[in-house]
Amino acid sequence: MDLKDFQYLITLADEGSVSKAADKLYMSQSSLSQALQLYESELGVKLFLRTSKGIHPTANGEVFIGHLRQICRKF
Repeated sequence: MDLKDFQYLITLADEGSVSKAADKLYMSQSSLSQALQLYESELGVKLFLRTSKGIHPTANGEVFIGHLRQICRKF
């Protein structure tokens, strides 16, 4: 993972929707969704709960994204 990937996850958490996050990141929804699945697979943990009303960070996702925010603040 690099800073770009960190920003993807932070934007997903902020927007609460894959489609809104993809629009904000100027990428396709399917590309962002695939990236999220790859991150979760690599980490071996679900970062977001997917519902009909959007996505929400899991408890593990909240902790991980909190760390990502701290890292990004330093750059």
